[in-house]
Amino acid sequence: MIAKSAHIPADGGEQISFMGMDLVWKLNKERSSTLMTFIQIAPPGGGVPLHIHHNEDESIFLIEGSLMFQVGSEKFEVDKGGTVYMPKGETHGFRITGDKPAHILFTLGLSPQSRYEDMFNGLVGLSPDDFDRIQEVCGRNAVEFLTPPQMP
Repeated sequence: MIAKSAHIPADGGEQISFMGMDLVWKLNKERSSTLMTFIQIAPPGGGVPLHIHHNEDESIFLIEGSLMFQVGSEKFEVDKGGTVYMPKGETHGFRITGDKPAHILFTLGLSPQSRYEDMFNGLVGLSPDDFDRIQEVCGRNAVEFLTPPQMP
């Protein structure tokens, strides 16, 4: 695939909902074979349990809100404007703290095996209580959740 330049306006990108959160695609495999970006909007108290990406490096930039983040055994607060980098194979997860939703920009370095759009589309409509189904969908895409689910 030969990549082409792309401009995605502020209000552009496909939106999907899963696990009580919204995700807006900004850059996907249709536009780039090596990078993916999306904005995730998560409610207070929400977040993503500890998990491992076996094929992709990942970083986040916190646009709005506050997070309790864990990478490996280290836990730390992330405030507006903060960035976190997680190399592939590193356990990580986060929980939204405070009383307003978090807006998080995710960037993933894609491998040829990456199928993140398929994974997220498989999660559409699932709630955090659907953990067995979430584990199954994510496992097919080399993302492994710790069991039982653990929030930072």
